[in-house]
Amino acid sequence: MKRNYNRKTTPKVKDGTVIKKNNHAITALQGYVVDRERPDKGYKHVIKKKEIHDFIEIIPNWDEISLGIESIVLDSGDNSFDGLYRHFSHENTGIIWLSAWPEKLWVNFDNEYFTEHKWHFDSIGLKYEKENEEWICYFTEFQAKTFMLMHIFLHEMGHHVDKLRSKNKNQMLGGEEFAENFANKMFEEIWPIYSIKFR
Repeated sequence: MKRNYNRKTTPKVKDGTVIKKNNHAITALQGYVVDRERPDKGYKHVIKKKEIHDFIEIIPNWDEISLGIESIVLDSGDNSFDGLYRHFSHENTGIIWLSAWPEKLWVNFDNEYFTEHKWHFDSIGLKYEKENEEWICYFTEFQAKTFMLMHIFLHEMGHHVDKLRSKNKNQMLGGEEFAENFANKMFEEIWPIYSIKFR
């Protein structure tokens, strides 16, 4: 899930090939691992490893939809993406990266990104204002964590579910639209539970 403003190319992909950081072990048959990388300068993690495990407990049918997830990585930080999913066809596994959040917490989004996600922002009580052609979003640490878990993580899971529903379980046929719809539907289903459990 990429931010729609000026950004550099993600260093996780080189010549179309994903660079697997830290030699993440193939553990998908036994279950996933949650890995945490040290945040880069100017970034901070708003999610703890334990919170990933706690969040997964409220996702319906997790054992089924997570089949093949190798790792969930709390990434060091990158202004090119919020979250990233890549699958490895020769291993039939996938990795989800969740980027560290800007340390200052407040984030500027362009109008397209803001409009697409406004209902999420309103759901979590985010304060924002428009300045020129951008929107300044005044995230608290709790709101940043909530947006990362309740939308970005679910969006990347949507890509994995999309892959699982293909005939050979190795193609993402629905693309961004499927992932976004999956995340939105899941948000509506689990928000009442999340808002109690994570307060």
